[in-house]
Amino acid sequence: MANPVLAAAILRRDQSLRQMESLTDACAEANRSLTDAEARQFERLAVAIKKDNKQIKTLETEEVRMSKAASAAGEQLRAERGGRYGSYVTHEAMTYSEDLKHSYFRDLVATTAAGRGFATFDDANAARERLQQHRREVEVEARNNDAIASALYERRVNPNTTDGTGGEFVPPLWLVDAYVPLARAGRVIANRAQRRQLPPGTDVINLPKIKTGSTVAVQAAQADAVSSTDITTATVTAAVNTIAGQQDISLQLLEQSPISMDAVIFEDLSADYDMLLDRQCISGTGANGQHLGALAQPSAASNTDLTKANAVTCSSTVFFDAATAGTQFRSIVAARNFIETLRFRSPTAIWVHPRRANAWSFQAQDSQARPLFVMYEKFNALGMQTAPVAEGVRGSLNGLDVVADGNLPITCSTGSITSGTGDVVVLANEQDYILYEGSMHLRAMPEILSGTLQVRLQAYAYSAWFAHRFPPSTSIVTGTVGLAAPTF
Repeated sequence: MANPVLAAAILRRDQSLRQMESLTDACAEANRSLTDAEARQFERLAVAIKKDNKQIKTLETEEVRMSKAASAAGEQLRAERGGRYGSYVTHEAMTYSEDLKHSYFRDLVATTAAGRGFATFDDANAARERLQQHRREVEVEARNNDAIASALYERRVNPNTTDGTGGEFVPPLWLVDAYVPLARAGRVIANRAQRRQLPPGTDVINLPKIKTGSTVAVQAAQADAVSSTDITTATVTAAVNTIAGQQDISLQLLEQSPISMDAVIFEDLSADYDMLLDRQCISGTGANGQHLGALAQPSAASNTDLTKANAVTCSSTVFFDAATAGTQFRSIVAARNFIETLRFRSPTAIWVHPRRANAWSFQAQDSQARPLFVMYEKFNALGMQTAPVAEGVRGSLNGLDVVADGNLPITCSTGSITSGTGDVVVLANEQDYILYEGSMHLRAMPEILSGTLQVRLQAYAYSAWFAHRFPPSTSIVTGTVGLAAPTF
């Protein structure tokens, strides 16, 4: 019987190879190189193929070994039988051998259920004849050779899967290639900003900015002076920060595991990197090597988040009520108004934690109990929910994508993203954000821990984040009451 684990590994490797071919073919047709996302995908596929090839080789070697062992055992059994009983003569297959189509238990049922809808009388007679033939075959076998009969027929009290009563013949199966990774939130917000390759050879990126502009004016009369105002400039700066992680493992685990443990650990480190980078883009403090996140940036009018000109307080748990100020929907419209009147651009998305999007589906109703955030086409509804995904675009509200991200803080209070247990709702023009990101570096360093037969696996990447090119591009809605932790 074919090894199902080997077959699955071969199928998975072939699928990865086809995906790699699709990536390279697409680049060849377009006469371009791989994008950053495609390069990361290509690298992940290469690691996966390496892991599968190693497992396939191990399983194929084990199958060859087991096949040789089974062949040797068969030769030994034939030799023993020939030595004890003279020549070993095979016999005709018995009535209920596993190669034939008749079932002993099916025939038992047929002889007792004839005429009651389970079997006809003809079927019952044929089954009865087979059972009688089987009884005669067993008697002949037992008479002719008690030793062989002892091997052919059960002589047991009550064996089961408990060790000592047969359990050793049912070994546990470890499907290590189907291991369960640690669940982590993704990098939804980081992927929605403008993404550019990090320039080499620098630790700070500076963007010049026009602080006050030149002016034009109507020329009241011919030959009057033309309006002339000098522009003033400033600099928007972002440091190139490092996000890194490592894991020390024994050389024995690296070499003796049937799967590539380095691939498992690098995949885990990469997932944690994605989650941390996303959190930095959202709520990094800008100090101690952190990025300046969208929620912590200075505002257009002040450097203090509590007095930010584009901060909105949601004071009512009601989603929408025309007579009530500070409802969730009216707060969202107010936040949108700040961006459009200060940045003169429309926001592109509404960011929420998944629990807030779920609360809108569950709790956001009007006085007639009609849902205001629905999964079907809008009808008497303010918003529409689309695909049931945990993270990503969950629907639309006020004409904007509702984007769920599990890295958004749920520790908010009124005017602050800390010191509370509430949610935050963020409206943002994501095209004003820029993420400069370098390639992920993966290193295996055996020399450092060679004295104890260990290997250090390390992953790191450099990045710079601009969420403060246009501070009015971000509008934050908080409220201890209005956005309190929802209950379901």
